[in-house]
Parts: sequence; C-alpha cells; structure tokens
Amino acid sequence: MTEDIKRSVYLQIEKRKKEIEEWLKKLVSIPSENRYPDGFEADAQNFIEDECRKCGLEVDTFLPTDIRNIEKHDYWLSGRNYGNGRKNVIARWKGDSGGKSVLLSGHVDVAPFEPDNWKETRPFVPVIKEGRLYGRGAADMKGGLAASFWAVKILRESGYMPAGDIIFESLVDEEFAGGNGTLAARLKGYNTDFAIVTEPTRMEICTACPGAILGELIIRGNAGIPYMGQPIYNPIDGASRAICFFEEWIKYWRDKNKHELFLEKGKELNYLLWDISTRVSDELIQMGTPAIVKISWVVWVSPGTSEEYFFKEFRKFWDEKAGQDEVLKNFDLEIKQTFHFVRPWQTDGSSEGIDTIIRSYSDYTDKKADIAGATFSCDMAIYGDVGRIPVILLGPRGDNLHGSDEWVLLEDIYNLIGIFILFIKDWCK
Repeated sequence: MTEDIKRSVYLQIEKRKKEIEEWLKKLVSIPSENRYPDGFEADAQNFIEDECRKCGLEVDTFLPTDIRNIEKHDYWLSGRNYGNGRKNVIARWKGDSGGKSVLLSGHVDVAPFEPDNWKETRPFVPVIKEGRLYGRGAADMKGGLAASFWAVKILRESGYMPAGDIIFESLVDEEFAGGNGTLAARLKGYNTDFAIVTEPTRMEICTACPGAILGELIIRGNAGIPYMGQPIYNPIDGASRAICFFEEWIKYWRDKNKHELFLEKGKELNYLLWDISTRVSDELIQMGTPAIVKISWVVWVSPGTSEEYFFKEFRKFWDEKAGQDEVLKNFDLEIKQTFHFVRPWQTDGSSEGIDTIIRSYSDYTDKKADIAGATFSCDMAIYGDVGRIPVILLGPRGDNLHGSDEWVLLEDIYNLIGIFILFIKDWCK
C-alpha cells in the first residue's frame, strides 16, 4: 500500500466524521433490545435495510425460521420467538471478476437497558462526550456495525469496483448466548473466503474466543424452623461456603484448561455467579430454613474443550468438596446444566486473511496489531464450523457493556473504517 492510498482513505473518512457520528447516533437511538425469548430488532433492521438499498447493494432479508429444518440443526437454540419481524439483513456487493470474497458481520440486537442507573444519558438517547458515544449498544455492537457499513459506503461512492464479493450483514438474536440469526445466514449460503466480526475487542485482532457453559449448583438441606431444638442444616450456609470454593475452582480449572491465548492477566478463563435463589417452582415461600439454594453460574472454557470434559472435572471438584468440607458434607449437592453449550472457537493462524488484516491494521494505524483471544464468548464457532469461513473478531474499545453508561470510542470507529477499506482493496482483488 502506498502512502498516497492511505492518505486518500484518511481524508475521505475525515471529511465525513460528522455524518458517521450522526448515523451511529441514529442507530443507537433505535431500541433493538433482546429480551429473551423475544427480541425487538425490527425497527433497527428496517433502518439498516433502507441504508443498504440507498447504497445500491443487493439486499436480502429473512427470519431465522425461514430456513427449512433449521430447528433440527445442532447449533439451533430453541425457545426463541421470531413472530415480530426479527429479520436478518444481508447486503451483497458483487465483484466483477471472481476475486476473493469477504464478510463484514455483526449483530444488531442489544442487551436490555437495565440496570437503570444511567448517569451520562438515557439508554436510547445517545450523546457524545470527550470522544465517547454513550448509549445502549454503542459498543456491543452498533459501533462495529457502523464501521463495517461505512467502509462499504465510502468505497461504493468512490467508484471502486471489487473483483470479489463484499457482504455486509446485520444479524438478529446474538445476545443471551444466541446465534440463530448467524446460523440462518450461514445455512442460506452467505459464506465467504474470510469474515470479520466487529465485536468490541478493544482493537485487538482476536483469532479465538472461549466457550461458555451455564448451570446451577443446587444445595439441598432440611426445610423448617428448629422449634424443638433439633439441628436443621440451612442450605444458605452451604451456599455461602460453596461461593468461597468457586475461587478455588477457577484456579483448578485454569490449570486443567490452559491455552496460550488465555494465560495473560485479564485474559484468563473466568467464572461468573449471576443469581442465587431459594425459590422452588410455585411453592409458597414462608419464614424458615429453605429446602434448597440454587447458585446460577457461567464458566468459560478454552478452544478445543468439550462439555463432557468440563463436567467430568467440575463434578470431580464438587464431589471432593462435598465429601471433605465440614460444612458442605451436611448437604446434598446437584449440578445441573441450564443452557446450551456456547462453543469455543479458534481460527487457524496460517489463514491468508489473518495476514492481510494484520497488514491493513498496521498500514493504516502505523501500529503493530495485537493478536489475542477474546475475553468473551460469542457465535464465532458458527462462522467457522457451519460456514467453514476463516473468521476473526476485530472491533472498537468501549466499556460498560450490558451495564449502565455503555460507551464506544469514536476514534476507533474511524480507524476501523480505514482498516476495513485497506483490507478490501488488498483482499478483494
């Protein structure tokens, strides 16, 4: 790449920064919450569809359930509703001479706006402060969608003609460990020679992501009140003890499940306890010792890890604790998987597309690209395993994802547009 090409791309982006900001603000202002099992992406997808048509792209829209027999696929997540227009938007720019193709992909659904303690702005009233755009979904992942769309838009309007196909897609239903929108797009055949998914990776090129396993640790005791002086073992005491042991568990698991991309501090495999409940279905809750305590957890796993291996190690750990610990031995412990396995993935590092995106990154930013593993699980495996596409994640910096005052760094959006333009010019030839 010559310095003249880089300078030309930079100037095109520079003069359109205000347009890009307003476009992203418009997209963030359109609520597209995923409130599992329902989702409300329709209005945002209508906006993106209209914008793609204005660019002269060939547009296809469809519900995930429009794909025949998709419900029988191993990656399909059952129990989701698509009756209110939750359509994928796929926009294709056909190449003119059979060159290599690329997919720029992202999801338009966002986490619910709760917890509702926003301070910088309201969730769907985007504001810009000190180079950050605040609003629900700004980082996860409408900022990445904006970068992909504007890379294509600027190239279209510059008169450039790719030799290979360029596909931009905005997908539904990724949040809450989803992926049905991604699965539908892959099964419909929108697969390419390389894919860039613009999840918020803090400007790292991520060739892998961990998987996630969700479940409950159920601690059973004796319900009642010790009116007669008899001992009643309270499962809340057992739960308190078990919570402490989760820290011991994750150290054990990191040692058992090592991976070179997940060793650095801040990138290590982790766990999250996200709910504790004593409720048993529809039973009346009365004052007294509860019969059970359910601790809801998620544990992340390295690429190459199976569900079977995880549960073998997880059960072994808790069986030992239940047999040896003076508190836990008074309770019955049960481990229950509560959700489907969000599979991990790693793309072969020898992929030509990875070399090209590294080069485009360095050429545009004058910085060395960091190659890493993502700190979150996502639907990356569906691109690689179902679509057979070499895939990486690359997106902007931001913070407070799924929390209050979510923000994305606008400077990263501009840089990503430039990186993607250089990549397309180098790849789709």
